[in-house]
Amino acid sequence: MQLILNIDNDTLAQKIIQILNVFKSDGLSIEKQDNKKEIIEHSDEEIAQNWKKIVMDIDSDPNYYKSEQYYDDRGEYLMEKYK
Repeated sequence: MQLILNIDNDTLAQKIIQILNVFKSDGLSIEKQDNKKEIIEHSDEEIAQNWKKIVMDIDSDPNYYKSEQYYDDRGEYLMEKYK
């Protein structure tokens, strides 16, 4: 099982890590991730030529297509496309 906690307060994060460290002997592993994502802008020409590589490089949730959010996003896209 994997749990993801987004903690903006460094002091609180350190306290939680100290509590969780007690469970390392039971097999718990703790990995820190930086939530700051780099925003990359592509020109229309670059997207047209390299769209497949750009899509493959996107870090996304593999269950997104099964989610309710996907259906909402898809509906908005289609409504905008066929105005």
